[in-house]
Amino acid sequence: MSILRKLLGFFLVLGLLGIANLAWGAGPFSYRLPRGPGLDPEAVTVVGQPQIHHIVRYENLYELARKYDLGFWELAHYHWNLDHFYLPWDTDIVIPTQWIIPERSSYPGYLINIAELRGYRFFPEKSEVRTYPIGIGVLDYESPIGKHLSVANKSVNPGWHIPPHLQAKYGMSYMPPGEDNPVGDRWMGMAPGHYGLHGTCYPQGVGRLVSHGCNRHYPEDIHELFDITPVGTTVEFIYEPVKIGYLHGRIFIEVHEDMYEKIPDMLQYATKKIEERGLSRRIDWPKVLKAVAEESGAPLEITRGSTASAASAQIRPAAE
Repeated sequence: MSILRKLLGFFLVLGLLGIANLAWGAGPFSYRLPRGPGLDPEAVTVVGQPQIHHIVRYENLYELARKYDLGFWELAHYHWNLDHFYLPWDTDIVIPTQWIIPERSSYPGYLINIAELRGYRFFPEKSEVRTYPIGIGVLDYESPIGKHLSVANKSVNPGWHIPPHLQAKYGMSYMPPGEDNPVGDRWMGMAPGHYGLHGTCYPQGVGRLVSHGCNRHYPEDIHELFDITPVGTTVEFIYEPVKIGYLHGRIFIEVHEDMYEKIPDMLQYATKKIEERGLSRRIDWPKVLKAVAEESGAPLEITRGSTASAASAQIRPAAE
């Protein structure tokens, strides 16, 4: 009997870990859009949950970001006071694996929010979303904004036809498939235009400004996205550094750094979003000021009368 109990306990633990991994990874997450302006207590546009990670010796923020499917700056900016490579081992830190999905009247197949270096793969028929960190274009080669494209072709182990302005840098016009190919082993070309969704041979660049306009994904993420994204899937690019979200009848705000310098006044911009949603009287405005000042990139509850304990209750230990 004791052996049976141990076996049952073992499989129960495995089951719980499996559920945890499904709930805390890139998704899928269920969402429910608000019915209209004001606070809809049934709306769910905040997905995922923060986690706690116990740092061990020799870990760094690059490997932790990839482990939790975060972009590098997504984690490093949240923990701005930590050295990227010399972490305080044997201590606990919060992993900000929670996001507000960008609010739209309708969703494309893949919505890329350049301002937060993150993409959202929507399945509206199931009210589900998966989300992935991305690397975006450097300031001289910004990723597209305001474009509505579609996946035109897909390639496994693609070669790279190097744009003319980069051929001198690489010393060639075409780079064959291989482990040094910047586009990785998956490519989804979009039309109209020459932009693509792809992997990378340099995972440390995910979640940073590194490309010449295309969007890089972790190898494991582009494999999944490639498999669930057929040719013809719509892709939309937006630039939204401020998002308002809902969970359990509470209001959240998520503010990101304005990397492409598109927003003249972030507080004014955030205030307008809150007012447009008819939420002004339900907001704790000092918390809005805090979110705008910190630009942490993580959801912060701003409901009037809310307490810190209510928000921290959502944080769970990470599943190892």
